[in-house]
Amino acid sequence: MSTSSKKEMFALPAAAAVASALMVGCAEETPVQEAEEAGPTAEAAILDETVTMQNEVTEIVGPNLFTVGEDDTPVVGVDAAAQDIQDGDMVQVTGTVRQIVQTDIESEWDWDFDNDEMDYLVERELDLAVIADEVRELPAE
Repeated sequence: MSTSSKKEMFALPAAAAVASALMVGCAEETPVQEAEEAGPTAEAAILDETVTMQNEVTEIVGPNLFTVGEDDTPVVGVDAAAQDIQDGDMVQVTGTVRQIVQTDIESEWDWDFDNDEMDYLVERELDLAVIADEVRELPAE
């Protein structure tokens, strides 16, 4: 094996290790995103199930709504400001996967959504969201 072949062979694992280290703390797919990508059967299977996921907060939409993961899975029903949750924080969320339906938001979800939250939820109608039972911030790595 030539010297240049050996260098290339060792360069790839080293590059992968660096890329992996850089991804720590980055938003990753959530179980909800995986189900949405897998299609209607997977979405139906996860609907009304309890999930626990650890991921990065990607956006604080309002007092009762923030998103996590690379495709912004909505997390509803936690006061992010009261828990001092901010964009970029790593959190563990446990909750029930539900479909976003405006009539359910208005009748079943007993939260006082602000205009930004309502606009976001209406825009994402029929997408899946996690109705949080528990959210806790994870220590920074």
